[in-house]
Amino acid sequence: MTDAITPHEDLPEGIAGRAIDARWSSDDTDPEHIAAALRHLETTRTADGSSVAPARALTLVVIVDLEHDDDVRLQLKKLGPQRASRTIVIRRHPERTTLGGRCAVIQDDTIGHGLRETIVLDVGPDDELDLDGILDPLVITDVPSVAWVPYGDPRHLLLLRSVIQTVIIDGDRATSVREALDDARALRESGMRTIDMAWLRSVAWRVRLASLAETPQFRERLRSIERLEILARPDSLYGGALLAGWLATRLGWHAGPPLLDSHRQRVVAQLVDAEQELPGLAGLKLQFRDGASRRLSRGPGGLRITDTDVAGVTRERTVLGASRGGSGLLPSALRQVLLPDELDEEVLLATAALDRARVLTHVAPTVTP
Repeated sequence: MTDAITPHEDLPEGIAGRAIDARWSSDDTDPEHIAAALRHLETTRTADGSSVAPARALTLVVIVDLEHDDDVRLQLKKLGPQRASRTIVIRRHPERTTLGGRCAVIQDDTIGHGLRETIVLDVGPDDELDLDGILDPLVITDVPSVAWVPYGDPRHLLLLRSVIQTVIIDGDRATSVREALDDARALRESGMRTIDMAWLRSVAWRVRLASLAETPQFRERLRSIERLEILARPDSLYGGALLAGWLATRLGWHAGPPLLDSHRQRVVAQLVDAEQELPGLAGLKLQFRDGASRRLSRGPGGLRITDTDVAGVTRERTVLGASRGGSGLLPSALRQVLLPDELDEEVLLATAALDRARVLTHVAPTVTP
């Protein structure tokens, strides 16, 4: 076992450009040595013996395969002042047989007062089976801990259930709505709270629909929806399904089949593929039983609302708000750690009911040769 306090280029991006007071590394170590080394760095980081208290607000654990390492570094860098007080990056190596550890202590006014700490763990297949034991001495007691798997199987997070309370997942990365729902259910049943980026992508759309429903006239109109169309990028269908589940809970729809509104009249609900640069929703159309409609779509400067009345007269306006892009989601997800659970069980159950009854159909636009 060899230790060294020397620079390392493979610490996550965002560390390299900041004021790093001290680093430690070993290619063959154990969790207790890593924890002891980090404590040593915190107390001996300056020549004059001065000290700054380590920040103690949030621990972020990231599990990443080497092929996605660069992308994850970039996302961590973009956190800026919203970085966790302690970040632990677990890098998975398919052929590694020893546990490698690197850590850094940072004091930088650009990310707030107090020390920030980063730990990078290089693990092989055997160590993966004991991730909760490896992390146990490295997470901070009485400080919220959140784990994130930006790529790969979110069920890897189940290996951390004894030391992690909250997990960040992205249901849109699942191969189907059913798989995403099963993953969320497995994590919740293990006692973990889930924060889903697929759900966060629809925040602006839900906020806008809720604000429109503040008027009694539109609230009543919402109860006469005949057709719902949710336009989403093909890799964001789960987020669209969650939005449909959210509407179903708020409007009292019954999955059936067929899908019925609160007045027991049939509703047609569709997820429609749409091409756009950012992941997430592209638009939403509500067709009412009297022939009127309301469409919400992305537009220059915000969200474009298009209303068509029963006589066919169309009126358009633009309001602020659009679905977030990928770069803005991680900070938003971290803020959710300390907030009440936004994606409640009722929405997940309603989405599962729609999927199970096959009343939320997927439509791919016909391409004309």
